[in-house]
Amino acid sequence: MKGRLRSKVWWPRIDKDVEQLVKACKGCTLVGLPNPPAPMKRRELPAAPWIDVTMDLMGRLPSNEYLLVVVDYYSRYKEVKNYKNITSIQIIKIVKEMFSRLGYPISITADNGKQFVSEEFRSFFKECNIKLFSTVPYWPQLIGEVERQNRDILKRLCISQIERKDLKECLWKYLLMYNSTPPYSYREVTV
Repeated sequence: MKGRLRSKVWWPRIDKDVEQLVKACKGCTLVGLPNPPAPMKRRELPAAPWIDVTMDLMGRLPSNEYLLVVVDYYSRYKEVKNYKNITSIQIIKIVKEMFSRLGYPISITADNGKQFVSEEFRSFFKECNIKLFSTVPYWPQLIGEVERQNRDILKRLCISQIERKDLKECLWKYLLMYNSTPPYSYREVTV
């Protein structure tokens, strides 16, 4: 609109006048883009691995299973477990097994899925002295790291389905490749 007006006419404050006109137009606000969200604060990198982790559920897969994805914010290490029955009790069993190998994190961030906001879930984390943070509803960017990892996992699962390979085998192979790759490529510098 500004460009078309400038090609025909001009007056002082033309840009501001056009912006005010568009903001006041009811039809324009109905079909226009929503206001951009407030800029997000960057999450501070934890001091060490397995201090601050995030988790999310993916599913339902073609095999009628769900995936629990847990990602460490420091190292980007991820654990993925698949189960048919995803209840709070089942998730607690899954994370107990992870904690037996990796220890307790200081905090866990999860979305507001019913499994993550249940009383059993909250009381378990309170017993373990783990801070449980919930995201703002309908704002998946708050757990962006695990959402980003979910996209990669989904790509791998789609590839395995197209190639008619076993989903679990492909998932294990992908996790082995991902978790064993060093996070940075180191080059030896000669002086």
